[in-house]
Amino acid sequence: MADYCLIGKRLDYSYSKVVHNKLGYDYDLIEVKEEDLASFVLSRRYKGFNVTIPYKKAVMPYLDEISEEAQALGVVNLVMQEGDKLVGYNMDIRGMEYALDRTGVCLKGKKVLILGSGNTSLTAEYLAKERQAGEIIKISRVGENNYENLHLHADASYLINTTPVGTYPANEDCLIDLSLFPALEGVQEVIYNPFKTRLAMQAEARKLPVATGLDMLVGQAIYSEEKFSGKAPNRADADRVVKEILAEERNIVLIGMPSCGKSTVGRALAARLGREFKDSDEEIVKAHGEIPAIFANEGEENFRFYESEVLSDLTKKHRLVIATGGGAVEKQRNLLNMRQNGVIVYLTRDLNRLTDEGRPLSQGGKIQELYLRRAPIYQKAADVTVANEGSIAQTVESIVREVEKL
Repeated sequence: MADYCLIGKRLDYSYSKVVHNKLGYDYDLIEVKEEDLASFVLSRRYKGFNVTIPYKKAVMPYLDEISEEAQALGVVNLVMQEGDKLVGYNMDIRGMEYALDRTGVCLKGKKVLILGSGNTSLTAEYLAKERQAGEIIKISRVGENNYENLHLHADASYLINTTPVGTYPANEDCLIDLSLFPALEGVQEVIYNPFKTRLAMQAEARKLPVATGLDMLVGQAIYSEEKFSGKAPNRADADRVVKEILAEERNIVLIGMPSCGKSTVGRALAARLGREFKDSDEEIVKAHGEIPAIFANEGEENFRFYESEVLSDLTKKHRLVIATGGGAVEKQRNLLNMRQNGVIVYLTRDLNRLTDEGRPLSQGGKIQELYLRRAPIYQKAADVTVANEGSIAQTVESIVREVEKL
């Protein structure tokens, strides 16, 4: 048994064990039923434990002392045995601070907009006050400041989303359109599944710095580690852990023209990395039958609907290598879904080596026409571009090298 752990009601989604293990110590995930919370806390089985929903408030009556910050915020996410006492702390505030600092945005004198009115919004408000924000506005579904009068806050400089909107499995949900806020300097999320929410991707499209939920999760871990071991928080360690988790967990999504080698290269790449391979066309065939028959009997529109649904499902997962259909990039929804948990690799190949066999839209000498239409989309969407002109092994190694640079 480890000396430290995370408790919660359901933890199958949690990255906390991975994060703390990467910081150099054993760490358990313990699912606790509501009726067992008191006995777990008072058992003192662990020297210290982090706390997640739904127990951040519920744990407080069983503690002997609560830190000033945790009292101000009304929630505890770390409990430590200190002598004969159980002491509660709040490290979410320090995790949110670390995430903010990664953006480089200064809040002093700025207008900060906070989406949500729950416990996490109190953490965001506390941080904004610490950083001497000029004005802090909290947006809720009801009340003076709500989603119907966002235009009143078009001058906001920084936005923090503390709602669960956009989290797994409802990844495609998004509360607001960032075009309403032309003065924004940065955006902060508390959601870490998916790695990039729709809100975060709107900000990225505007070249705005984004603080992610993964940043916050890892940030609070290094401040918990300080209590566990006495080691001063090392933000370089946190930066390293964020990068390693993204490298290990993000999907690699292959895009490119039909017959450019996405499926063949994808299988070899998955084998090289020890990952599962998924081909979106193969998933469509499993669910709906052969693709030429779908085009012939149901039309391209129905095929594209099936394709989008398959990609929506696949791209919610992690650690996959995904080969996509050549035309998948022509729908913005698909591109956003590919990007939420993935690195997009554009696989190129000489046009003279492409074939139209079994590909309804490429037949009749239309490959060049398709290429001219799609190439700009591929180029814009790609995080990495790799030519598939040599051996499969060479192409795979090129992809691995280029992705590692990100």
